[in-house]
Amino acid sequence: MTVSCPQSIRKITTVVAVLLLAGAFASAPAHSQDKKAGPMDEKAMQVLQGMSDYLARAKTLSFRARTLFDEVRKSGIKIKSARTIQVIMQRPSSLRALAIADNGSARSAWFDGSKLTVLMRHGNQFMELDYKGTTDDLLEELIEKHEAQLPLADLLYADIAKSFKESIISAEYLGIKLVNGVKCHHLSFESTGADWQIWVQADTTPVPRRFAISYVNAPEKPEFLASLSRWSIDGEAADDQFKASVPESAKKVPFGK
Repeated sequence: MTVSCPQSIRKITTVVAVLLLAGAFASAPAHSQDKKAGPMDEKAMQVLQGMSDYLARAKTLSFRARTLFDEVRKSGIKIKSARTIQVIMQRPSSLRALAIADNGSARSAWFDGSKLTVLMRHGNQFMELDYKGTTDDLLEELIEKHEAQLPLADLLYADIAKSFKESIISAEYLGIKLVNGVKCHHLSFESTGADWQIWVQADTTPVPRRFAISYVNAPEKPEFLASLSRWSIDGEAADDQFKASVPESAKKVPFGK
């Protein structure tokens, strides 16, 4: 079942078992309430903008994300689930993602500017969506028309800061912290849908190293955490790696199912 969520929640991410573009289409917390605007720390906004500008200049980028999230069962019990996601993107319209869950199931996704293909390797099934446009356009199509929940998708937009700023109501700079031995700016934000934090590398390569979301408005207060590593900016990317590789034996299923 898919729950209709406020756009501010869907644009941040989700806490259910979904995987960037290689994920399922599932429900996220639909609880929301009005929040009063708080202080906007200028330094926090400057670091966020600097990260956005840096990544926007990259024609090609890739990274690995290890995620841990709360999957809330009907009983209200929260089960921690993990995934490892590999992403490579070539602007403006090529994307590839591989996601492996902690139960061993794997999904791959390819977008070549005209078609999105998602392969569910564990079930030997695949689905396709014909869509011509940029990666930004594709993300909007999936979120708005297919109600897809896309963790970390905001990090793939050409203007990351704009995507985030749409729902920010307070910002705070928390100083320099270590993330796996790397010095990072620690930023905390409150939004209309959730509270979230991001750790941005504190040098000439301001890439995000950690991303955390807390759905404080939901009764269960589920959380999502991602650790990002193996960043490559403007590395080599062969065009054929964005073309889908689907086994002949795979069964095609309706998109979004």
